[in-house]
Parts: sequence; C-alpha cells; structure tokens
Amino acid sequence: MFTGDIIKFQTKHEQSLLRKCADHHEVVLYAPTGSGKTVLVSRFIDDYLDENPNTVFLWLCPGAGGLERQSQDTFEAVTSGIPDGDVYSFINEPDPRGHVFFINWDKINKKSNVVLREGEHKDLMTKVLHCHNDGIDIFMLIDEEHKYRQTANEYISNIQPVHVLRISATPVTKVDAIETVKDDEVIAAGLIATGISINEGLAKAIEENNQLDDDIQLLELADKKRKEIQAEYDKRGLKIRPLVLIQFPNGSEEWIKRVKEALSDMGYPESSGLVASWFSGDHPDNPEQISNLDGQYAFLLFKQAIATGWDCPRAKILVKLREGGTEQFNIQTVGRIRRMPERHHYDLALLDNCYLYTLDNEFTEGMTSSLSDAFYVYQYRRKLRAPSILLKKEMLKGSDKFAVNPEAVVKVVRAAMLKECDINEDGVLDKHEMEVAKGYVFGTKLKTSAFEGVARTTHDMMKLNPIFGGEHQINNHDDGFIIRDAKRRIASAIGVDEQISNNALRVLFGPGDYSNPIFSEKEKEFERANKLLIDMSLREFNAFLVNNKERLVTVFSNISQTEIGEIKETEIDVADWGIPKYQYYRHHKKLPVTKILEKNLFESYGDNILIDPNRTMTEIAFENWCEGSDSIQHVYKNGDKGDDFFCIVYRRAFRRSHFFPDYIVQKPSGEIWIIEAKGGATADGTSKNIDGYASRKFEALKEYCSRHPELKWGFVRAVGSQLYISNTQWSEDMFDHTIWKPIDEVIS
Repeated sequence: MFTGDIIKFQTKHEQSLLRKCADHHEVVLYAPTGSGKTVLVSRFIDDYLDENPNTVFLWLCPGAGGLERQSQDTFEAVTSGIPDGDVYSFINEPDPRGHVFFINWDKINKKSNVVLREGEHKDLMTKVLHCHNDGIDIFMLIDEEHKYRQTANEYISNIQPVHVLRISATPVTKVDAIETVKDDEVIAAGLIATGISINEGLAKAIEENNQLDDDIQLLELADKKRKEIQAEYDKRGLKIRPLVLIQFPNGSEEWIKRVKEALSDMGYPESSGLVASWFSGDHPDNPEQISNLDGQYAFLLFKQAIATGWDCPRAKILVKLREGGTEQFNIQTVGRIRRMPERHHYDLALLDNCYLYTLDNEFTEGMTSSLSDAFYVYQYRRKLRAPSILLKKEMLKGSDKFAVNPEAVVKVVRAAMLKECDINEDGVLDKHEMEVAKGYVFGTKLKTSAFEGVARTTHDMMKLNPIFGGEHQINNHDDGFIIRDAKRRIASAIGVDEQISNNALRVLFGPGDYSNPIFSEKEKEFERANKLLIDMSLREFNAFLVNNKERLVTVFSNISQTEIGEIKETEIDVADWGIPKYQYYRHHKKLPVTKILEKNLFESYGDNILIDPNRTMTEIAFENWCEGSDSIQHVYKNGDKGDDFFCIVYRRAFRRSHFFPDYIVQKPSGEIWIIEAKGGATADGTSKNIDGYASRKFEALKEYCSRHPELKWGFVRAVGSQLYISNTQWSEDMFDHTIWKPIDEVIS
C-alpha cells in the first residue's frame, strides 16, 4: 500500500502512466532531476499491482556506490506491505509475485550475464525462466535509461517483460508512448530551484583582478556564495549545511592535487573534516555526512560518479573545472544542485536559486549535446499528394582514400601558409607580421569566454551570451581535449588522416627537437628545410593551433586541386533520386506543435522540429520564410548523411566527400531550387559561418547546376531576420550586396 505524500502533478502523471502502460509495451517517463520520480513510480507500482497482482517488478538502478539502495529506501519509506529486495532476493524467492526487486546494474552487467555470490549457484536468467514457466508477468523499470540503453535493450530481449518503463531526466530511447513532466510543474511545486545562476559575481571579480588566469579562482566565488547561503539558513534557524560540488574531468590527478591545496589555503585542509572525495565510484567514508541536510562536509570532490542517480538535496553549488578528457557538460550533473533541501521555496532568490561556476570553454557545445537528449527521433510520412521531384545524386564508389605522401602534404600546407601571408615560397613566417597583418595569435595563453546570468531551466542556459573574453595559461594536459579538437579540425580541413596532418603541423610549426634519436638524419634535415615558425615551445605550438584553429581551417580547406597535383581518385556513381517515402526528424518531446508547416512535403512537420539545437538560425528563418512566401509551393528538408538523401561530391583538399544540401524547394511554376543554409553575420558584420568548407561546397553546387541547367540554386545566410542569397560567388562579407542579395529579389 502506498502511504507516502504525493503532489498533485505527480498524481496526474502517475495516472497517465497507468493508462499508457495499458496500451503500450514500452513507455518513457521523462522527468527532470528532483521531480520525485521515485515517489511517482512507487505510487504507480502500488496501483498497478492492485489490478495486476500476478506481476513482479524488476527495478534496474545505477549501481555505482550502491545507489540502488537510495531508490529502495525511498520506496520502503512511502509504501507498506509491498515486499522488496535485491537481485539475490529475487533469485531465491520461491514466489516473487507482488514483489519489487531493486537490481544494481553493476552486479548484472557482466559478459557472462550471471549473478553469483559465494555459495550461490542460481543465476538471474534461470529465475526469469522459472517466472515465465509459472505464469508470472515481469515488469521492468529502467532507471536512468539514457546511461544503460544498450545493456537494457539486451536484457529486455532476454527477459521478455510484459511491460517496460524507461525513466530518465534525459531519455534517449524512441518509443511510441512518452509521459513528460515539465520543469515548470516541478518548479511550481517547490521541488527544484527557481533558477540556475551561472558564474554570479564573475564579471565583477574579473574587473577587480583585471583578468582570470585559472579555474581555481572560481573556488573563492563558490565559497563566498556558500557562506552567504549558510548565513541565511542560520538566520532562519534551519539546520542545513550547503554543499559545494567540485567536478573534475577524468584523468586529472594534478587538478585534484591543486584544488586540495587551494582549499587548504582557503582554510579547508582535508584534516578539517569539511572536504570529502568520491572518485572511485564507491561511497566515501561516512556517506551520511554528505547526504544528510546537516552533514559535516562543505565540499565534495568528484569526477563522474554522481552525475547520475545520486540524491543530495543540500547540494547548492557546482564548480565544474575545464575538461581535459572527452566528457561534456551534462544536464544530469546540473540536476544534482537543483533540488530544494526542504522541498519548498523560501521566497528569497539567494536560497531559491542554485549556482554553477565554470570556465569550461566547451560550455555551449556541451549544453547543446545534452539538450539534444530532449529530442526524440520520429518517422514522418511523405504526403500522399506530394509532387514527384527527381534529381541526379552523386556518390563516391567506396571510400575516397588514397595513398598520400606525408612529405607532399608538408609541401602543400607550407605553400598554402606562405600564400596566406603573402610570402614567396623560399621564405619563412614572421610572427609579428602575422599578428599585425593577418590577426594570428601567438603566445602560451588560450582565449576563453565565460557566461553570467540566471536561467529558469537548463534549456534557457543556451540563451546566455558570453560576458567576457579572458585568457588562461595553456596546460598541455588539462587542455588536452581542446588541443586534440583543434588538431582534428585541421586534419579534416586538409583532408588527410590525423597522423599525417599532425606530422605536417609538427614539421612546419612545432618545436624543433633535432636531438631526438627517434628521427633519422634525413627526417631532421627535411624538418629544418621546411620549418615555417622557429623557436616555438610545445605550449606555444599547441596554443597557436587552438587560438588560430578557425583561420587555419579556412586556409587549408581552400587548397586547390592545382596546388595538390594529380592524384588517383575514386569514381563517382550517378543515380536517380526522389523524395523518400519516409524520413526521420527530431522534435522536442516537451513542446507541442503550435504551427504545422503546410508547405513541407511530410505530414505533421511542425515548428517543434525547428527548435532542435542542431538546427541553425538560418535554417529556421528560411523555413519560416518559405511558409510565408507566395514564391514557394513545396519544401523538402534533406538529410545530412545516408543513401536515402540527395548529395553531390565536393573537394576537401586531399580528399573528396559527400555534400548534402539542406533544402530542395519547388516554386508554383514547377521550378526546382537547391538551397544550402549557412551561418550569417551579426549586425556589426562578424561572420557566424563555422563551415570551413563553405566556399568548396558553393563551387561544387555551382558546377553541379551548370551540368543541370534546369535547376536553380543558392546559398542562403541571415543578418538578423533578413535572409540573403548568393549563386554567383562565395564571400564571408555579408554586406557586399553585389554578391549577397535579399532573398525576395532573387526567388520571386
């Protein structure tokens, strides 16, 4: 029997879940962290068992540190008379009907798929088979399903449950039935913070200190905020100690040492009993001193262990240090600080907000990635009366890879840099001249940006603008992800493997390690003869690549076929192509369709598709323009990879690739236009185009349409709300109106 307290919005969603589970095999429960998912699901189980007593529930939970115990404890606190246990209890229970078993993923996620303990000879799958033979229905609950989707799918296939309920704040699995708990509902109920305050006080601190050199300085801001919150709790007589979470990237032992030293300098040595660590995935000593509202710890140092499935309502502040690995900014992590400690607001922003401090310069990219989890992929059907649009698509026969001489790459890249800097082929580059004339950046500091403001929801965080342009001394380890990303981008621009590209960059710009015995005398001589920048340390070299990444990508992506010379290339297949009958698009799972785009060739294509964070503002503006223009009758949004979509071939320096134009549109006259949408420009003229291959794609589409003169084409960009189009030549300068013309003047 359910005996706990349940909030009105939880009851509404619990009843809806019952109805959806009656009609569907799999249901997804999307609910933000802190919304009381465990309480809601506990009530659901109680009501479900009333109608289906011949059911056993297997509740699969995150296993790191015994986190399944938190769900089990909550379940026991709000129910009475419903037997529960763990995986071993399930294996040994003669009649598991009406029971709920909480199963730690880490105990079953083994290659053998066998759960054993000392003296235990039964396994999970044998017990599942006995349930099926005894006519017992199995209901599987997949908690934090975004993290365990692949493994969960394997167990669903093996266990064959009668129903599956997937639960997550960021679900990723596509199913037909979705139950969505909105952030605003949870905020209104007082369960989570009213806002997420990002880098409060940072701009003032930078102004006072002139610059911000190190993430460590964020600790002082976080501690200042912790003391303010503590003082207000004390003033109100509340026995709550606010907790500061400090998240490290993986592989960051030096970071951990530095932070511990900084905390000690601030008056919090490890011996103070105020600093806890959680790095192994197991609970630290005295876990109650972390989770209890009045726990003694004021700081918790962690990596990824608590990003998922761990509850600590007194956690109010997160310091997220810059990434040195590949992990990204995660909504799940932010969720750790959004809970209200007493499940209600205090009518004071200081206590009702939570606080994030970070200088992570992948902040927006990581948030975009995380927010992408808020979108589901659905199959859409082409309209029955859609026109027949037939084009010729180009596909490379297999991979367009070929043997590339590494020395030839060095020569070509060297020539491109000399051309860029207006220096003859026998010269070398001059740092001062490159800085003054071309705007290249040198030194050992990386340009950074930070954000400051208050967001009501995690989605609103994407709307923040950078508040300052700062810099910090490069660290070849802690900034490893940023450095590797720059090298990958440059390799892609050249069109060669990373190993070949990295070698070329080292030869041309890197430190000359001529005493290294791993290099032959011939290699050393080649490097001496081709070095473009001398006396660069490793830190200067890496900072040069990162700070000038976009400029270098542009230079190398514009290397011409003439500069490369003759190479043996893969043949191109030409085939007929038409609009596919079915196509998958992503739409936001929480936001309803407010407007159907009637001109789109697919049924039910609505404006909730347009807000996908992977869509550009130009794409959104173009689709809205088409919808309101008398010049356009039909619109097709092309895919960006795969055999089902329209594509042509374009040159990427040493290699060719497929180019998938964004749109195919048809005028009332039947005339077909192929449109590519690119980032536009700000009001002051700053280009927002991030595609280093834009000029190559432009020329490829121009040449393709010259072979098919019945087709029209153009590249579309935006300045504010105004769209411009060019089909004559490419230019980054959006204010050259001999090239970029208002779209209404061209497509009319």
